[in-house]
Amino acid sequence: MARSVGFWSASALFLTLCFAGPAAAQQSVPGNAPAPAPAASLAPTLSAVRFGITDVTDQPTAVNATTARAMGRREGRVLAIVGGAAVITGILIGDTGGTVIAIGGAAIGLYGLYIWQR
Repeated sequence: MARSVGFWSASALFLTLCFAGPAAAQQSVPGNAPAPAPAASLAPTLSAVRFGITDVTDQPTAVNATTARAMGRREGRVLAIVGGAAVITGILIGDTGGTVIAIGGAAIGLYGLYIWQR
């Protein structure tokens, strides 16, 4: 008994439809796909409008442990004393060289006061 071409075509179509359902279920859902990255905006932003000093309160105010160990209050006191001595020495020397020493000593002394009072 020879089967007709129509029978084989119907059988092939039936088998295709039976196995098409599970194959379609394995495809990814559009909701699971990662969202595309937003395009870079060339519009003005609020942060670009600001200039100068901004009030940022979310920054930590404490010095980290490494910095605190590296430069303690004692080193700041020493720098302030050495800077003060350099200012006095520069005033006593006078002229251009003494002015340079006095200005350098003032800078060292102010930095030492900053470290000492921190």
